[in-house]
Amino acid sequence: MARVPVNAPVKVPAKAQAKEQARAKDNFVAYIAAAVVVCMAGIFLFTWNQVRAAHDVNKPHVTYTKFGPYRIESQAFAMNASLVVETSLDNSSWAETNRKDLDVVFKRVLSDADPKMMRAPNNLSTLQNTLVKTCDATFGSHVVQDVLITDFNYEQRDEQG
Repeated sequence: MARVPVNAPVKVPAKAQAKEQARAKDNFVAYIAAAVVVCMAGIFLFTWNQVRAAHDVNKPHVTYTKFGPYRIESQAFAMNASLVVETSLDNSSWAETNRKDLDVVFKRVLSDADPKMMRAPNNLSTLQNTLVKTCDATFGSHVVQDVLITDFNYEQRDEQG
């Protein structure tokens, strides 16, 4: 038996060399296929996160409950007003549950409105703040985030009769 030197090049038959090249090409195709799958999964996850984030942004965090119209008449003025109560999404049914009590509070605040305040420049915002503060004080909580005046008509009456 002849000894082959350790550093001598090994002759590989042509058939084996062709198999090795085919195996290398098959691995290249597998690597490309894996890269395409990973890229597609990344694109899908990115798009899914963007759609989910957009959906969360568009979700309303408040609810609105309509009250009125109220007709308030006194010797000094006559007023028509419709209101909307803004509450958080967690307290969405609170306004409906307390509708009768809120009606009483709103009628009282509207009928106690100062005619001089009603002629002032920021009369509606002042009235809205008064409505919110009165609701907070009456119910002992801060469930009412805002009271919006949607329709409003105010008529000053002649004080002489």
